Amino acid sequence: MFVMAKYVSIEGRRLAYREAGSGPPIVFLHGLGGNSGSWEPQFVAFSNSHRVVAWDMPGFGDSDLPAAPAAATRDFSALARRFMDALAIEHAVGIATSYGTVILADLAQSNPGLISAMVFSCGVTGMGHLAPQERARLRAVRRADIESVGQRKFAELRNSTYVAKGMSAALVAHVIELAGSAQPEGYLQAYGALTESNIFNSLGRIDVPALVLAGADDPIAAGRDCERVARALRQAEYRCIQNSGHYLNLEQPETFNRLVGTFLARVAQDAPST
Repeated sequence: MFVMAKYVSIEGRRLAYREAGSGPPIVFLHGLGGNSGSWEPQFVAFSNSHRVVAWDMPGFGDSDLPAAPAAATRDFSALARRFMDALAIEHAVGIATSYGTVILADLAQSNPGLISAMVFSCGVTGMGHLAPQERARLRAVRRADIESVGQRKFAELRNSTYVAKGMSAALVAHVIELAGSAQPEGYLQAYGALTESNIFNSLGRIDVPALVLAGADDPIAAGRDCERVARALRQAEYRCIQNSGHYLNLEQPETFNRLVGTFLARVAQDAPST
């Protein structure tokens, strides 16, 4: 059974998270289609050797909406920093998926020394390169979609198509449950921040070991974009995983955990002694 949620108050708002294990900390950041429950296979795999922590982003899972409307990725990364401070995490490996990778990149570049190594899984890159009118149009369309069918139905219609063909009905149902748990306004705030973001503005200033993973059948984060992210980082390894869509860590958990475990061992081995 997955660990129960805990809660911390930040800026007068309740932030939910899950935590297990002890040792060097790993902080997990989910995307727009998830919550802290997205990382259950990784909690099982890594809590025997690490302190593993996964939050529910504001407006997702059991977390309250932000105290003030979040308009930019920096709002989420600043809150992630305060979340880590509240849990007395001075530095950690960051593992993120989808929009969580954009947050992690901003967190790392704006807080040197906080993130010691990174794993980007199926990371999107943001829409900040688009014209302002197009970004505004995308936000309006997404709001209309959510308001017309509701968050749960929206997840059923869209997120169920993000996994590779042949995945089990149980996995598809789990993905829908994760994506459908967001508060509509929380989802729309995060989507709005994504439309204003460009991950490449952060990557050149990050100089820590990184593992960039892509799903060969991912319709959201194309392999070519994930490879561009790896090339923009100074110390990155890139791997594309077959028979996986956007939920790589859930669709191919054994492969994901093996690659991450090897990466973590290498990072630990290469770390300077104190």
